Amino acid sequence: MTFARVTMDALGAVCALFEAAVHDMQARGLMQWTWGKYPREDILREDIERGQLWRVDTAEGLVAVFALVRGQGEEYADIPWRYGVDPACLHRVALQPEKSGRGVGKAIVAFAMDEARRMGCDCFRVDTYGQNARARKLFSDTTEREAGTFRFPRFEDDFHCFESPLTDDCPLLPFRMHPAYRHGDMTPWGGERLKTLYGKDIPDSRTGEALEISCIDGLASVDDAGETLPALIARHGARLTGAGHEHPFPLLLKLLDAKSSLSVQVHPNDAYAMAHEGKLGKTEAWVILHAEAGAELCYGLKDGVTLTMLRAALIGGQDVAPMIAAVQVAAGDVLYMPSGMVHAIGGGITLYEIQQSSDVTYRLWDFNRTNEQGEKRELHVEKSLDVIDPTLAGLRATLPDAAAVGVHTVLDVAAFTLRCACVQGELALAANRESFTMFTALEELVIAWPNGQLKVKAGGSALIPAAAPQVTLKGMGRALLASAGA
Repeated sequence: MTFARVTMDALGAVCALFEAAVHDMQARGLMQWTWGKYPREDILREDIERGQLWRVDTAEGLVAVFALVRGQGEEYADIPWRYGVDPACLHRVALQPEKSGRGVGKAIVAFAMDEARRMGCDCFRVDTYGQNARARKLFSDTTEREAGTFRFPRFEDDFHCFESPLTDDCPLLPFRMHPAYRHGDMTPWGGERLKTLYGKDIPDSRTGEALEISCIDGLASVDDAGETLPALIARHGARLTGAGHEHPFPLLLKLLDAKSSLSVQVHPNDAYAMAHEGKLGKTEAWVILHAEAGAELCYGLKDGVTLTMLRAALIGGQDVAPMIAAVQVAAGDVLYMPSGMVHAIGGGITLYEIQQSSDVTYRLWDFNRTNEQGEKRELHVEKSLDVIDPTLAGLRATLPDAAAVGVHTVLDVAAFTLRCACVQGELALAANRESFTMFTALEELVIAWPNGQLKVKAGGSALIPAAAPQVTLKGMGRALLASAGA
């Protein structure tokens, strides 16, 4: 089997092959192509002139033709590709009908990938009509993944797109993440504001948490193809996370809706959590997205309150609320809680939370509330008292105004860095090779890179890998950017 570029003197034979292939497809009920509309002689002639049309010959003569094109059309821009910024795309694959099933298709894909590398491309892409079962199986078997689908207006089915990286340093592209939810009895304090504010498909009217980017067992977020974040990290390793962040994945990003107040709680540091729970501790920060008038947070202990005083009140069943400092909050407020600091979200607040990737929470007070069965929630008084530092007062900041164009550092602590990007048109982000970046849009924005883009709705999140190309944000609004600490 030999491969060579088609020359103009072979145009007639090539057109005849395409006509035969189209006739065979339509005889099988596959209306993907119509000769004279697509493909057409003028398209093939242009392919030859550009040196991108190839022929496959055996001892029996011409058996197949295909085009290998550098770059891609606009219809592919919104496909959630995983790999590369300089694609080679396989198009217009036509086989002599009687040669199907003889390995010609696999040979074409293998050759096309090798030729694409010689051309200097970093990724390989191909699409086919959804009803073309043969081609879908071929490309599923010979490429790394199916990336997504798109629809041409006159077709009744989708076109399916497939891809493979071609080089070891092929860029990993930003990808959208879809949340797992805590709801119902897990979050009796939750509500419906994640739906009303951001259009999220919440599971019920007591949805408290959307785990936007999560590796928590049983609550992992997924990409557009339904692959979990732990599976993606297992596949891509440090190229996704940055060196040293593969296991355990260090951060967890949530959106929370507190219709009513959460219990008063505290989180242990890494040493205590590892010793007692076998997990990371938890340091976290909140960005207030919405707050009803007068809404408050519990934020540390009041001056003068000691652990002895707190222990006596808790063991005696007294109301400890008077010992806890309360602060009013509004949209745009940022609050940092190191491990060991007492805190609680009050009712009427929706917020963004960035934290260490841990689900260790010690509940020290729940206002003596009971559920429908008259049961109180479990408290963790002794562990709470072990880890509380009554001197901690946290750290407060404010998001920059949307008109303050640029990327602004909001918090820079040991566990994470939180920045805010303010976009008025276009804003280039500096590449961060040391860590992934968690991207959350506060208003709809587009993450763009050469030959691709990702639209992220307000309240939506995406993950920008450490091995991503440099990206540019487009639109009008702000986004929160969280990355792992050193």
